[in-house]
Amino acid sequence: MYQIISSFSSLLAAYKLACRCKQYSQHILKFGFDLEKNLEQLSLELTTQRYWPSPYVYFTVTDPKERHIAAPAFRDRVVHHSLVTQIEPLFEKQFITDSYACRKNKGTHFGSRRIKKFLQAARSVYGTNKPIYCLRMDISKFFVHIDWDILLAIIFRTVNCPKTEQLISRIVTHHRIYKYQTVPPFSVVSSYHRTGLPIGNLTSQLFANVYMNELDRYVKKSLHIRWYGRYMDDFLIIHSDRKYLWQQQKAIELFSDNTLKLPLSKHKVVLAPVDQGVPFVGYRIFYDHILVRNSTLLHIERKLRKRRNDFIQGRLTTETLQATKSSLLGHFSHAQTWGLRKKLALWK
Repeated sequence: MYQIISSFSSLLAAYKLACRCKQYSQHILKFGFDLEKNLEQLSLELTTQRYWPSPYVYFTVTDPKERHIAAPAFRDRVVHHSLVTQIEPLFEKQFITDSYACRKNKGTHFGSRRIKKFLQAARSVYGTNKPIYCLRMDISKFFVHIDWDILLAIIFRTVNCPKTEQLISRIVTHHRIYKYQTVPPFSVVSSYHRTGLPIGNLTSQLFANVYMNELDRYVKKSLHIRWYGRYMDDFLIIHSDRKYLWQQQKAIELFSDNTLKLPLSKHKVVLAPVDQGVPFVGYRIFYDHILVRNSTLLHIERKLRKRRNDFIQGRLTTETLQATKSSLLGHFSHAQTWGLRKKLALWK
């Protein structure tokens, strides 16, 4: 496995993946200017096990909500793609169907359709006269609280190549600072507590799913919960019995705290009837239709106003503006949004 990860051909393929949608970035152009030499150097460092991650750039984004980002150097992104290409299929076989984030042929649209099917199934089982409830939960500061030692122990149950294990360990635990704007690095990762994954890493997306797969399997194998879905650290359960749902919430909280060292966000534990729709993955989902969530609409409106102003002032090209509209139309097309799509089509 490690021989493939460190090979020139795999790194070249990884470079092409890392370039997608960002071909004209300064860092990509600099790396690509002497591409063959840079890839050969990277391959040599990996082969001789002298590769270490470069320093990160730390910054904060506030849209749609505040997040602390640690962005890796481009050469590290190439390594991440080469690594993930090899190990992701090993973990994909272990994931449950109803884990939707950062997986091929999954995502928000698949998740919204699955929750709609859950509601239809629950309505079919319990009938139209019996109330049905949804219990929604969320991990508090999920990426910050991921424990390195627990994560590596989980990963190494599947990855049995010593050199690949060492590479993964270095990516997870080795963090140096290049610069940061408003966020100190310890708010993203903590070497002292051995916790935290940088949100900017491709590997972090896979490792987060690997970590939460422990909870998924506990919910499905031990608690035998039928209608359960998860998108990264947001997850829900559908059932007709409020008492049953609160019991499951306590069991999940204990498992999350004791086994994964992940605290639930107390103010985001919500049990509510499904009559007004289930807010999840950017939509409000009913048993017979799907609407775009109000908070998502507010975010879209802010984004459109900013893009329109940028276009008027010449900071945005027509092609970029059209790409934004196409992306939003695609998101709207998975819900009952005829009026919104008509309004967006007329927007200039």
